[in-house]
Amino acid sequence: MLPVLLLAGLILALAIPGTASESATLRFLGQTDFVVNESNTAVIRLVVERVGDPVNVTALVLLEGVNTGDFESINAAAFLLSTESNKTIFIAVKDDDLPEADETFTFNLTLQSSSNGVTLGKPNKATITILSNDNAFGIVGFNSTEDIVVDEPRGRNHYVPFTLIREKGTYGTVNVNFEISEGPNPAIEDLSPDRGNITIPVGQAVVHFSVLIKDDQIPEDDEVFSVRLTAVAGGALLRPNASSVQLRIRRNDSPLRFSRSIMAVPESAGIIALNVTRGRLTEVDVRGSTHRATPAVDFLDLQPVRTVIFPPFVYETSLLFEIRDDIVPEIAESFHLVLLEETIRGDAVLVPPNAVLVTIEPNDKPNGVLSISSSAVIHPITINEDLTERFEGIIIVRNGGSYGAVSANWSISRNSSDRSPVSDDLRPAAGMVRFAAGQVTAVIPINIVADDEPEEAEAFVFKLQNNTLPGNAEVDEPMEIVFYIQDSDNVYGLFRFDPTKEQSIQSQPEGRFLSLNFLREGGILGGVSMALTALYIPAGPIDPALASDQVLNVSRSVKVVFSHERMVHVILPIRNDAFLQNGAHFLIQVNTAGNKLQTQAFGGPLNLTLTVTPDIANGEIVFFMYVRMSRWFIRLMFGAAGKPSPAHAMEQTVQAEVFWTLQPIGDNIVSISVQDFGAPKVALWSSSPGQSDASINFTIMADNIPEVNETLLLTLDRGCHHGDDDPGGVFEFSSVSRGPLVINEGEAVELHVGRAKGQLLKQLVRYAVMPVGNTEEEVVRTWPITSGRDLLCGT
Repeated sequence: MLPVLLLAGLILALAIPGTASESATLRFLGQTDFVVNESNTAVIRLVVERVGDPVNVTALVLLEGVNTGDFESINAAAFLLSTESNKTIFIAVKDDDLPEADETFTFNLTLQSSSNGVTLGKPNKATITILSNDNAFGIVGFNSTEDIVVDEPRGRNHYVPFTLIREKGTYGTVNVNFEISEGPNPAIEDLSPDRGNITIPVGQAVVHFSVLIKDDQIPEDDEVFSVRLTAVAGGALLRPNASSVQLRIRRNDSPLRFSRSIMAVPESAGIIALNVTRGRLTEVDVRGSTHRATPAVDFLDLQPVRTVIFPPFVYETSLLFEIRDDIVPEIAESFHLVLLEETIRGDAVLVPPNAVLVTIEPNDKPNGVLSISSSAVIHPITINEDLTERFEGIIIVRNGGSYGAVSANWSISRNSSDRSPVSDDLRPAAGMVRFAAGQVTAVIPINIVADDEPEEAEAFVFKLQNNTLPGNAEVDEPMEIVFYIQDSDNVYGLFRFDPTKEQSIQSQPEGRFLSLNFLREGGILGGVSMALTALYIPAGPIDPALASDQVLNVSRSVKVVFSHERMVHVILPIRNDAFLQNGAHFLIQVNTAGNKLQTQAFGGPLNLTLTVTPDIANGEIVFFMYVRMSRWFIRLMFGAAGKPSPAHAMEQTVQAEVFWTLQPIGDNIVSISVQDFGAPKVALWSSSPGQSDASINFTIMADNIPEVNETLLLTLDRGCHHGDDDPGGVFEFSSVSRGPLVINEGEAVELHVGRAKGQLLKQLVRYAVMPVGNTEEEVVRTWPITSGRDLLCGT
């Protein structure tokens, strides 16, 4: 049925009176090719134009071909009156949910049969292309994103299948790129291919591809790779939440090996064990082979079967062999035990060492086996060029038999990049060692070339040759050793206490310390160090066993390092609270032991003694002497042994009062009375210049009473100063804390106490908090400024 608009046009045309024949042309005006998206808002505008005589004409625009339902209407009519030159018609696109590729439609311009002489001109066709829509080419992704877990195959190919799903439309051919990455190692080592391109043909929604798991026979833990879709071509899209999947290859190829590759045993070794280990995987069945040494003659295989089986959770086993001891002279013999790869059962691979060589050391050889003494291998040889002219420490031993005369060649070469001749440092550089019949050891004499050129340590290789061996002797390991000539001529320097500078005990306002100066003469090559020990020894004999700790602010041993310096100044701080006794000593000991190749020479005395003098020592009150006399009058002296150090000295004169006690002691304490001695006098001691001691005088009273020995103990109890300048200080509240202070309940108050005059003694300050105006509890506290003295003398 024709649309209503078309019918209206026909009726209108019939109602117009006929006119004379006219000449006109009908065609499309403007754009005739359109490309649009499938959308309800997509409307195509076509303009129909009449050229020529002004006549009435009806034009039809009709869809060419089958109606696919992509337009709201497939036909349209345009009626042009004689007064109109063009008419616009509209074609609307219909939006649906069907995936479709690009579609192109043609609309033809036609005339109604009654055209009044109007003809059809060009352009008379219009094309409309509706772009692909509703994912016409599909959305591509993996059919499942769950992890794929596989085992590495053994001896065969194993492919892992992957499936891609093409959802929505299946128009066109789609190409998808994939890549495998993010593993612990490059994916190509375990997988093939590690990237590629997959083609999905027209109309196909599912495609499969596979990745090969390689049997690499390399022990590996779990390996996790990411298989990702990286790009798609052909109009399709990638599904974001299904564009990658993880591929996990379980740990595999359990490493199977011997614990060692070489074992040397004496013929008297008895039973030996060769350990075989494997990784923590499945059961493994392993077989071995032996050769060279004669089974059942030189050794005996103690295994009932030549198969090693590892049950689950067993990771090490031992193969037992008995070494047969005989009296037949023999050189070194060996047997080779090999794990056979073709006998492996289970997921395991052989890794080095998969064979072990057991050597039975030379024995019972009639002419002997020559080798370098093992002592030179265990303890590397070092030679001091400055002290050694002829070195005879390289010893060749003859094991086995000692029949007949034998000999062997030897050579010495440098073990460094130095191209200078060996003869520049030692001679000869080659020779022959000879053994007489019955001789089992021989010494290689080497003459050391002495020179005055400072040199670093040099390494040489001594090698026993086995190409010419007159006398049918043999050479066996060790055939080669490395030995060293130590550095010489003080290439690293000659060290000493610097004679131009003072080694002393210093007392400065900032503290006390030992000041030591060292000098490095000669070479300054490389960094070297020496150990320094500082010991404080009280007055008396200088015996290191009497040394006291807790004096220096560092440990007893100090490492002195020379980089490239000629002079090093070492400061060893003394503790602030350390008591230095007058006449005490600091013993400085130097240990210059270097390593075996790098020596340090000390050019002077290794020990140095510094004495504590009165100006350095701490002050102390002591008895100068203990006197036992039979006279009627005894005078005991006490005073200051040394003076305070300058850092703590007082410029003012301070009087001190010393309190002492005289009391009987000993077995006859009950027979001693006050009538035996007179009343003592208390002495005052002033620190004014020139006076550092005072006397305590008392008289022994004579009587006619028979008495045995009587013993009295005189004790200095305490001291107290006199004068304004108290060495312990004068305390008072500071000006900011004298109040009155007003605080709220719950708040804290901070009071400042100042200390004037002396600060030489530690003190205890007592303070009290007392209420005013009401009956609150009094609070009394002791403020620990120091210990050891009260503020009041005599208490």
